[in-house]
Parts: sequence; C-alpha cells; structure tokens
Amino acid sequence: MSEAQVLARLHDIQLPAPISWWPMAPGWYFLLLLGLLLSLFFLYKMRRFYVNGFAKRQAFQLLKCYEQEYQSDPNSQVMCMKVSELLRRVALVYFPRMQVASLQGDAWLDFLCRTSKGIDFRSCRAYLLELPYQPAELIRPIDLKPLFYCVKAWIKQRGAPCLN
Repeated sequence: MSEAQVLARLHDIQLPAPISWWPMAPGWYFLLLLGLLLSLFFLYKMRRFYVNGFAKRQAFQLLKCYEQEYQSDPNSQVMCMKVSELLRRVALVYFPRMQVASLQGDAWLDFLCRTSKGIDFRSCRAYLLELPYQPAELIRPIDLKPLFYCVKAWIKQRGAPCLN
C-alpha cells in the first residue's frame, strides 16, 4: 500500500461524549444540603432578630413622636408622664411581669439603673418621680434632653423579649 492509500484510510480523532452534569457526584449533594441548611439557619436568625426588635422599634418611634410633641407643645409634666409610661411598657416587654409591675419610686429607678449599662437614671429622678405629680401651675417648660437621652440608651440596650 502506498502512503497515500494509508493516509486516506486514517480517520479523525474520535472525542468522547461530553461529561454530563447529571448525576452529580456525592460531594455536590453534600454542598447543596449544607448550603440549604445554612440558608434556612440565616433566615431563622434574621426573622428572630426582626421579631425581637419589633418592640424596640415601636418604642423608638413613640419616643420620637414624644420629642416632636414636646418641641411643639412644651408641657413638661405631661411629657414626663408619657415617657415614664413608655419606660414601664418597654420594661414589661423585656422583663418578667412579677419583677417589674410592682416597682415604684426609688425602687423603679434602681431597677432601671440595675438593668442598664452606664446609664444613671438617678440624674432623671426629678423628671420621672417628682415632676409628673406637681401642681400644674408650678410647672414650667424645662429641658428634657437628659431624660430622652437616658430613655433612648436604655431601650437600645434591650435584647430578646421576655416570654411572660
């Protein structure tokens, strides 16, 4: 046979069929399962964070409304009562009712100081314990920024709500 005949009988290289993606190797199943579990865990944590922060967001919104209301109508007696009530409501969400509901006076201030980090509610004693109960004719507009600051900081420190 001549060289031309031999070369004519040669065929192109036959490539194997492309590798299919299905069925996957066992390692891919493991990675898919791990990714799914991590996604579900992340969604659970995000939902829990959102639900736990609901009371905080509502309290901040209400406190912001109180601040705006005080700027437009500076009635310090009414505003101190409203802020004190807001503190009590937030405390009832985040602490057991038996621990919070019966507190009043200096015991209430001690509880607020004890449950906070670096906030001294004793400096707001007049705003929370004295001013709301004075006769209306003795009340004059005063600066409530220290009270608003302490209340904001205290609410910000709250964690997960208590299941009363």
